[in-house]
Amino acid sequence: MRVGILIVLIVVAVLVGGLFVLRSTARTGMPDQDVLKRAKDRARENDQSDDTQR
Repeated sequence: MRVGILIVLIVVAVLVGGLFVLRSTARTGMPDQDVLKRAKDRARENDQSDDTQR
């Protein structure tokens, strides 16, 4: 009985630890807001230039 409870506690601890790691690294690869804004502006300009060429 005690071994089963110990295994369940270990599994829960591993799952909670994994969730904390995923939460803390969620935005690690994301660029800054200014980079995203420049990319969006550049895409908008490209779309406008494509529309004028048609």
